[in-house]
Amino acid sequence: MIVTIRKLQGTRHEYIAYTKSLCGKATYFVYFEDSIWGAVTLHSFIEMLKMFFQQKRVEVNVSEKSLHLKNEGILSLLKEL
Repeated sequence: MIVTIRKLQGTRHEYIAYTKSLCGKATYFVYFEDSIWGAVTLHSFIEMLKMFFQQKRVEVNVSEKSLHLKNEGILSLLKEL
């Protein structure tokens, strides 16, 4: 399983980490900031994936490409949660 981290376009310290399910029919993602709480959030997300999909190992890739959200309302919703 591979988790990809991409910086949100137009932001300084905001990221999305995501992966596709093993069957490829779902995408799981988490929004986090570049902070200690963001690191805790990312770690918890990866641990959740490992437990749910019964994986011993999860590969984490940091993409050079930034992520552009077409709907800014989605980003606002993520920040409020």
